[in-house]
Amino acid sequence: MDDYLEKIEKYLKAMSASERIDIVKEIKSVMLELQNNGLTSEQIIERLGNPKELAKAYLGEAISKNSKFSWRKFGAVFAFCSSFAGVSGMFLLPIISTLSIALMISGVITPIGGIIKFVGYLMGYDIAGITIEMGAFTPSPMQFLPISIVVGVLMFWLGKVLWKLTIKYIHAISQKKKTLY
Repeated sequence: MDDYLEKIEKYLKAMSASERIDIVKEIKSVMLELQNNGLTSEQIIERLGNPKELAKAYLGEAISKNSKFSWRKFGAVFAFCSSFAGVSGMFLLPIISTLSIALMISGVITPIGGIIKFVGYLMGYDIAGITIEMGAFTPSPMQFLPISIVVGVLMFWLGKVLWKLTIKYIHAISQKKKTLY
């Protein structure tokens, strides 16, 4: 049974040490309870199932508990992809999670660029390196600020939507959590 618990802990490396310890303690407690009810070690391990699948369920549950973004959670998403998500998840999860981050960052940077370009215009400078082109249309310096704000808000919003989809996808994958009791 100790070997089983070590495998669980190994598969949960993306989680904080305290979370890993809590999960291992919970599983160990269930194992001891089942042992007290007369089950053998083999029966207990069979009932709990594959340690990788059980760890996947716990990791997915921890990631999907809260859809707010954090860099720690972003790292856990990548660990989840590489360890548990399967072929589709190995491609889909990294793409949508990375794209969500890129869009959120761009959504913040774009209005800042608009402010810089507008302030430069007011001071009599044309900052040629900051521009928005939509097909053949290039906004004037007066149009640039409101357009950059709208584009920034849209990119940030799309990034948040993709992040929530990432969390929902992980939640759906980890729904196969086996009941311990």
